[in-house]
Amino acid sequence: MYMKSAVVAGNGPSLAEIDYSLLPDDYDVFRCNQFYFEDKYFLGKKVKYAFLNFSVILEQYFTYKTLDTNNEYSIENIVISRLAEASTDKKYQGFKYYFPDIKDGYDLYISKLELFNCFLKFNNLYKGNYITSGVYMVAVAVALGYKNIYIAGIDFYEDSNNSYVFNHQKSNFIKVFPKIKRLVKNGIHNKNFDIEALRFLEENYDINIVSLCPKSSFSKYFPCTYPDIKDNSKEFVIVEKPYEAIKDILIPIERAYLITGYNISIFKRINSKARRYFKSLLHQLVLFIKF
Repeated sequence: MYMKSAVVAGNGPSLAEIDYSLLPDDYDVFRCNQFYFEDKYFLGKKVKYAFLNFSVILEQYFTYKTLDTNNEYSIENIVISRLAEASTDKKYQGFKYYFPDIKDGYDLYISKLELFNCFLKFNNLYKGNYITSGVYMVAVAVALGYKNIYIAGIDFYEDSNNSYVFNHQKSNFIKVFPKIKRLVKNGIHNKNFDIEALRFLEENYDINIVSLCPKSSFSKYFPCTYPDIKDNSKEFVIVEKPYEAIKDILIPIERAYLITGYNISIFKRINSKARRYFKSLLHQLVLFIKF
């Protein structure tokens, strides 16, 4: 479908070690999760597809929209990273009502890759394996028709003490996702399965996966492709982000939690005043029903 290439960027340390001479002439950028925590625009401001997880949909969507409104990033599409059909997963039902412009990653993309979808379902059901956000983005790029996919910042979480290119222990993010430190330390991701999944995509969908980071562990499995002649005119300028730039997830107002019902546990945890307000609202509702 696309003549362009896709640049899929995870948030691992190798994102800061891109060999920019390896970038294709024309490409779209895929980013995910807390990519805006970065101190520099490692791949510029334009984001073709920004991916988020349902567990923090309320906060992440609010953050992405604010980033776009503030012109800190230009985000064209927002995709929810999902691996189950909405009809069989109750917690996802109705999210389109509140977030009509979020694209469903499963319905629109993953489900269209029949062989890969079966591969994922089998490995999840019988082996408990899940792909990471980076591999999910690659699969979506394949479903969209991109044939040449360049990778940066996917480091397989090999160093649990240095898993990200940025400091992810931000105050709001820890409130929203307090388990992140333990999950990273305990190794929630399976490097071998990620590699297996990427190989499966290459072998079954006639695509090329190429590393942009020669020093990364990723390049050991998917090597860099060097041009015969280096084009210095393509030199990429890395821009520092201003001090006031958003580098933490944003927490929306109480109303967003109460109306949607999403992440109520987070809502209660981060704000004791909000918790009292929530109880008061429930009490008023009970009195209204009794009346």
